[in-house]
Amino acid sequence: MRKGILVFLSFAFVLIVGLFIPGTSAKAMILNLKPGTTTEIKAYNTQALQTAINTSKTAITIPKGNFEVTGSIILKSNVTLIGATTNPADSKITLNNGPMTTEIGKGVTTVNNLQIRNFTLQYNANMPKYDFMQHNVHVYQSNLLEIGSVTKAESTANYHATYKKITKNNIQVQNMILNANKVGSAVLSIAKANNVNISNNQILNSGLQSGVTASYTDNLRIDGNIVRHSGRSGISLYQGNGSARGPIYIRNNKVIDWMERFGGYHYNAARASKITPDQMVDGGIDSYGPANNYVSVTGNSVYLQNNNGKRIIDNQKIEQKWGVKNARYVGYTGIRGSGIQHAIYRNNTVTINSPDTLSFITFNSRLRNTLTPPKYILVENNHFTAQNVGFPVRIFGGSSDNTMTSGIVIRQNTFRINGDIPTYYKTLIDVREKIEVINGKRTYFDTAFLTVANNKIISKNVKQVVAGTAIRPVPTVRTVYIGKNTLNGRAFQNVGSNLDTVVQLPSYKKGIISGGIMWAVNDKSVKTIQLKDSAGKALTKPLTLKKKALINFNWKPIYSPKPKWIWITSKIGSKVTTKKIPLYLF
Repeated sequence: MRKGILVFLSFAFVLIVGLFIPGTSAKAMILNLKPGTTTEIKAYNTQALQTAINTSKTAITIPKGNFEVTGSIILKSNVTLIGATTNPADSKITLNNGPMTTEIGKGVTTVNNLQIRNFTLQYNANMPKYDFMQHNVHVYQSNLLEIGSVTKAESTANYHATYKKITKNNIQVQNMILNANKVGSAVLSIAKANNVNISNNQILNSGLQSGVTASYTDNLRIDGNIVRHSGRSGISLYQGNGSARGPIYIRNNKVIDWMERFGGYHYNAARASKITPDQMVDGGIDSYGPANNYVSVTGNSVYLQNNNGKRIIDNQKIEQKWGVKNARYVGYTGIRGSGIQHAIYRNNTVTINSPDTLSFITFNSRLRNTLTPPKYILVENNHFTAQNVGFPVRIFGGSSDNTMTSGIVIRQNTFRINGDIPTYYKTLIDVREKIEVINGKRTYFDTAFLTVANNKIISKNVKQVVAGTAIRPVPTVRTVYIGKNTLNGRAFQNVGSNLDTVVQLPSYKKGIISGGIMWAVNDKSVKTIQLKDSAGKALTKPLTLKKKALINFNWKPIYSPKPKWIWITSKIGSKVTTKKIPLYLF
């Protein structure tokens, strides 16, 4: 009996030791994995990899070759997975029927100090893929690499700040090839995490969802990645990301060819449920919202490559399956800032040449338990190019704390439209009310404060810089500061309709303040202005303005150390309204 036990223990020891071979360095463990696709080989590789993750105290090296595993690979704290070389194509892990994930079913697993770098992680290209021409359900729903998750109950309940309970800390994913092969949902999903670095990866071929998606995460850096052929957005901040102490940085990435699969799925699901489908126009870099805060999007390139100059394939499939003519249910938006606040968009290049291009950049309010209107937004020194674009810039329900910097500032950008703006008014910036149903009642939100300055517009078709599209007979923007924009090299400050107060950027020279109050197209009021300080002390005499002039006031105000406000009185018949706006000098 004793001899049998000894033989068994010896066999077990040999089996465990055989799963990984120590490398020459004490700091790395080289796995002994087997190439091949048999069931036995997949089971062996799965056990070897999972045992190393569960037990190794040093870095785990994946050797050169392609190694298949089956089921989910569960990541743990204090684990480093690395490829054999700095070329991630040399070492491959191919997943079958399960993701690589930190989760064990409940979405509350704690994982700290995880590093993944220098190898390829991919789904088997032969796994089932969703195709709405054939399926009515999403056939496989896992992400490829999953760092944290949001539980089903939390997802169903929509956004709640209380769900932002960090369970993942100090995560690095670097120099990887992550290829979902159009299987499942997202390529890389991050949730409830802090201090996450996603850098210098190739993030390829997501299923129905985005290349990278994040929820309830702080201190997230997405830097220098190539994100290509995404089913939905390239990079998506879903909800609850970022804070003053834990900002989000999306820098120097290339997002190429997105919205390749989700739009058709969304349309098909709506038709199958007998619901009128709405348009799907998620951004290459996207904030879905609500409550995405303190986000910096800088130095990125968003463009079409394989899909350049082409219609979106899902629109053509919708026409084929459902008999729709000239379908435009799926469209391209370069950058979307829905439910976002305290955000900078700077030095990005967006090039979208497709008949299905809707917008360069869009800002929306978002209500999912919490209402988050866009405010504290700066759009600066970006380059936007398209052949045709329906609404180059769209804004819905932007908020403000009554200062210029707390509204939406669009300045020093280049907008190049080589073809047409195929909408009636041909407006560069279209501002609309946002309708939300709150406590069963339709509630309307306008945009409070918009600044449009020093932009360079190159187009044969732009007729006005900014205008409002109204749902109700009220202005859609309360205050617009505008000035120093050019169209094809010439000064261009034309404004359209449904704007309450339009201020030509005032300047100050030798004690004189010069500026102008402009009239929107459908504004019939008589306007009188006066400069006062914050205590209400008059610093100039009232002045009745001349309509249409760009410069229609020149003030030499009385000195006051207090902040200055422009008081504007508008009179139509017997109706008189007065508002005050802060004075900004340029």
